[in-house]
Amino acid sequence: MTDAHLNYPISPLDFTDEQININYLKQQLDDFQQWSVDQFKQQVDIDDLVHLRSAFIDKLLERLWRYYQIPEQTPSLFKKNRIALIAVGGYGRSELHPLSDIDILILSDQALSKELENQIGHLVRLLWDLHLDIGHSVRTLKTCLQEAKNDITIMTNLIESRLIVGSQSLSDELSAQIFSDKIWPSAAFYRAKVAEQKERHKQYHSTTYNLEPDLKNSPGGLRDMQIIQWIAIRHYGDQFLQKVANFDYLTPEDIEEFKTCRKFLWRMRFALHSVINRYDNRLLFDRQLSIANLLGYKGEGNTPVEKMMHDYYRVAHNITELNQMLLQLFDESILAQHANNKPYDIDDYFQVRENLIDVKNDNIFNDDPVMIMQLFYTMLLNPQVTGLYSNTIRQLRSARRHLTSLLCEEAKARALFMQIIKHPDAIKKAILPMHQYGILTVYIPGWKHIAGMMQFDLFHAYTVDEHTIRLLLELDSFKTQAGQLKHPNSSAVLAKLSKPELLIITGLFHDIGKGHHGDHSEIGAKLVEKFCHLHQLEAKDTDLIIWLVRYHLLMSVTAQNRDLQDPDVIRAFVQLVKSKRRLQYLLCLTVADVCATNETLWNSWKQSLLRELYLTAKRSFDTGIHQIPQQRSIARQHKQDALTMLLEQHFSEPAINDLWQDYRVDYFLRYSTEQIVWHAQILLNHDLNQTLVSINPAPYHGGTEIIIYSPDRPYLFATACNTLSKLNLNIHDALIITNKKGFALDTFIVLEPNGQTVQKNRHQDIITALEKALQQPVYKGVRIKPPKQRLRSFSIPTQVNFLSAFNDSQTYMELIALDKPGLLACVGEVFANLDLSLSSAKIATIGEHIEDLFILTDKHNKALDDKTCHDLRESIINAIDSIS
Repeated sequence: MTDAHLNYPISPLDFTDEQININYLKQQLDDFQQWSVDQFKQQVDIDDLVHLRSAFIDKLLERLWRYYQIPEQTPSLFKKNRIALIAVGGYGRSELHPLSDIDILILSDQALSKELENQIGHLVRLLWDLHLDIGHSVRTLKTCLQEAKNDITIMTNLIESRLIVGSQSLSDELSAQIFSDKIWPSAAFYRAKVAEQKERHKQYHSTTYNLEPDLKNSPGGLRDMQIIQWIAIRHYGDQFLQKVANFDYLTPEDIEEFKTCRKFLWRMRFALHSVINRYDNRLLFDRQLSIANLLGYKGEGNTPVEKMMHDYYRVAHNITELNQMLLQLFDESILAQHANNKPYDIDDYFQVRENLIDVKNDNIFNDDPVMIMQLFYTMLLNPQVTGLYSNTIRQLRSARRHLTSLLCEEAKARALFMQIIKHPDAIKKAILPMHQYGILTVYIPGWKHIAGMMQFDLFHAYTVDEHTIRLLLELDSFKTQAGQLKHPNSSAVLAKLSKPELLIITGLFHDIGKGHHGDHSEIGAKLVEKFCHLHQLEAKDTDLIIWLVRYHLLMSVTAQNRDLQDPDVIRAFVQLVKSKRRLQYLLCLTVADVCATNETLWNSWKQSLLRELYLTAKRSFDTGIHQIPQQRSIARQHKQDALTMLLEQHFSEPAINDLWQDYRVDYFLRYSTEQIVWHAQILLNHDLNQTLVSINPAPYHGGTEIIIYSPDRPYLFATACNTLSKLNLNIHDALIITNKKGFALDTFIVLEPNGQTVQKNRHQDIITALEKALQQPVYKGVRIKPPKQRLRSFSIPTQVNFLSAFNDSQTYMELIALDKPGLLACVGEVFANLDLSLSSAKIATIGEHIEDLFILTDKHNKALDDKTCHDLRESIINAIDSIS
């Protein structure tokens, strides 16, 4: 049993038999928890709190063991049957957080008698009734050892076991057997735990910098510290920190850092377990502010969360370094698995040990910091090198702490940096490890500011620095076979770039302005300008990089939030880009940026939009910016091409012309030739006085295309949106056309929530649901539902902005709001109430909020006047914000 430095005034050992009942014990547990939280708020040492909770549960279990009169041993026919109650797992380490599992082993020499089984059953049921998270197992010593031999998880739980009550000799025998070489020898145990860690890291995208990390299981979390403990304990026994220190594998600084990091994570975990009701270790967005407040972080809005998470990422990074360094030491030195492999020299400064680069002089980086850059350049020049040796990691950590100025201030370091980024393997073999070991922080001006900077939204999945590195890795993937299949257009463009290294500098700086007051793109452009001048880049290359950083969002915003069928939109984009060279670099940067933001963000719809914008702009540069066709010219071409295709399919030209005479020029402008042909194919075989719902069997721009042909009426758009929302489909684009006879031809491009096109076996259900909704004689108003639980911690003010239109006959309205079920249908309802006509909608969900564009006219087919715009803004904001 562990005696903590902190004392709680009540001991469960003193509970009377009359007090051992559910109500009294629950109250005592609640009182202890509240007292613990009060002590936590008073900054009591977290080690004491965690160990004291374990000690309190020890005493409770011991008292209940005595209460149910379970003996240390019972008579049997041949010998006495020893029994012990043993703590295992985290509880075995005497570490218990408020919601931690209490793992216990009831161990005996032989199978329990019926009487003992009943007594122990009563004990366990009482613990469950007290709502303690008990994980228990009942095993004989023989069974326990056999299961430990077969299962690394059971073995891991047992290596930190300790006796709570019962037979000490039985507990000692278990420990002796567990630590014998018959069950998981050190080398086998080491290999199994390292493999286990690799698999666990993959579940978290192998990064410390997820925005909603798991304190226990994410890379850099508590589990990474525990793996070090388990491996060392298996090799040395208990008190491993002191023992490995004696072997010079851990310096006093390392040991102190280990303990400091553990204290920090323990405090976060204790706070997390104090604000939730069920066991969980994830720092979800809706919990982060409460945890930050409990930990004492101050500030307005999300400032406490940002401060807390910045500290978390710093600690997680340090744990990752310690983990990697110590696991290497166990592998290379303690377990002596490669004793026969001698190091060999690369040059005067570096050598290779088991494909890992090592310094030949421990003071090399402190004597000359430029050698830090030389290290990574040497790695690039030696393909056999796969990483850094543990001693090199230690020397880098030491040198990093002692630097007083940025490395880029040294001319030799700058020359090495430029050589590095020009190497074809620069990103994976140099830039990535420079990030992992904190070297970008001491080289790039402004990088320290974004290191570990969280982005409090559901759009970004990573911190700013991790997103930046993932952007570069995505660019690097364009050169692989898998990348070429995923991004054929971008890969082909990248392969033709004369100086791809310029994208590395652009990528490093594209978000470096975040967290400052002002436009991060403008701030980043100013910082990268100084960086380019310092590194003496050519003027034209400097200008390109500055422009790319300043306008790195231009292509994404234009493709996803603007009408690509409008020649004026294309003209404005092309005039801002100005050259094909800029366009090529911008495409590669944009695709990598989108893919690096969130694992689920990239889909065929976004890919097709960016490809369409790129090809359209490229044609404009090839033919001349001033040769972009006018609207009527585009409409005529679409109509002529569609007619040719339909005649080849043996449709009657008079019938086609009869159909098309009901449609204005706008129809032929806004729909592609393929869409016009598809419409004609189904409408020429349909009674044009009847409603029709159809789904295009072929994907359109990577999305599923749904067409509604129906007599136009108020709330048609709202009805369709509401129905599609109920079918759990995400609308990405809508095009609204009304012909001269008053029939609407509305098109919706939809995707499943996972970003895929709709499965064909769902098509008929969708058609049936829409037909049923359209047959309702009276419109049923839509009620916006409150946002999902995960979104409720976000505060997004509803904004209605009216953008500059490219012509005087339409109004462009941008809507920014917190995403809520039924929102799009509600907006359509407002349009109908104000008698407005919607001609097009671009729908974009950006994490927790939406950024939608609507192109509107009034009932006279003209742009909205100021009063109507005012009324529209008020109506939409009131409708959306009426739901809390």
